[in-house]
This record gives sequence, C-alpha cells and structure tokens, in this order.
Amino acid sequence: MPGYYDETLEEIESLIRSDAYDDARFIIERELRMPYIPADFESKIRQLAKDVRDNIVKEKPVHEDTLETLLRKLKGNEKSQLAAASRLSERNLRNCMDSIKDYLNKDPCPEAAALLIEAIAEQEISDEFVYRHNGLTCEFYGDSVIPVYESKGFLEADACLKKWLENDNPSMLEMARTLLIHEVYMLLPLSYDEGEGEDLALRMLENVSNMIDEGETYRQVIKTAKQ
Repeated sequence: MPGYYDETLEEIESLIRSDAYDDARFIIERELRMPYIPADFESKIRQLAKDVRDNIVKEKPVHEDTLETLLRKLKGNEKSQLAAASRLSERNLRNCMDSIKDYLNKDPCPEAAALLIEAIAEQEISDEFVYRHNGLTCEFYGDSVIPVYESKGFLEADACLKKWLENDNPSMLEMARTLLIHEVYMLLPLSYDEGEGEDLALRMLENVSNMIDEGETYRQVIKTAKQ
C-alpha cells in the first residue's frame, strides 16, 4: 500500500492540477516544518513548491496577507485557522501578542494552536499564556515550552522506531513517525520527558501495526523491547 509520503505527494499534485495553489502551498509548508523529512521526499516537495510559486505568479501578482488579515482569519473555520497559523508562525509574534493570547484562550483548532505554540517556543517569547481546549486549561510561559524537535521524549521515541523498523519495515516506520509527530504536537505546550520515549514509541507502533498486520509486528517488537 502507498506510504504516507507517496499519498502526500499525490495530494499536492492533485491540488496543483485543480489550480488549488493555496491549498497545495499550505500542505507543502506544513510538511517542511516537520522535524523529520526523508531526503527524497524533501527534494520532490521542494520542486512542487517551485511549481506552485510559478503558477501563482502566472495567475496573479504575489502578495502577502497583512497581519490584520491573518488575525482575522484566525477567527474562521478550522481550515482558515490552520492557514493563518501557518503564516503567522513565520512572523514575529511579539507584534500581536494580545491577539494570540486571546486566540489560545478561546478553544481554538488544536492543530492551529500547536503551530502557534511551537512558534512561540522557537521565538523564546517569555509571556504567560492560557490555552483552553475541550474544557481543559493549561497555563504556560512561552520560553519554557520545549519545541517538538528538541523534546527528549520525542527524540527517544523516534530513535526506538528507527531501531525497530528502519531495516525491515520502512513503510511502517513512515506511518509510525507520522503518528508520533502528530502526538507530540498535539501535546503542546507540554512535552514527553526522557524515559517516556519507549512507551510512546510502542503506542505509535501498536496503532500502526494493528492497522497493517493485525498487530504482528508490535508483538514481535514488544518481546524484545520489554525484556
């Protein structure tokens, strides 16, 4: 069956053929932000990014949304929030702190919130934030958040998945990593600590293995992982 990266490339190519360049660009930028990208996938997706840029230039002059426009889009549906958060994460968020704080405090789209929280951490913004989602409240200081790619728990889990799957089952490794990345992003502003990585990796592997081979790979791995 096609792997995650093949399916992503096909989705982007389909959007380009349909002239949906903004949607294609959003997916490309989302993938390029991931802490792990296979070299061949990165090469192909950067070429697609060039195709998107060339087609946009042919259709209309390139323009950047104003900060006010992006903040307004944060109040839209989930797709609008994701697109706005992706653009805002490339800006200096110190210029719109009140709006970002207000957004995080009002049960935002979790994927969009994760992008902004990651950007807050990367920019080492020391302000205090309140993140409310699904009735839960988390208070945090921006400069205390650990970016995903620096999380010891994530790095430990990623190393475990490589050890278990890289040689014998690279396609399952891709899927397990995809789940892992989503898991750690959705946990922000919290993160997994060192020592939690192996159990985290096993959970991701179990989910994928149950879908692919009725749990056989997971059972084989756990025999040695827990010895």
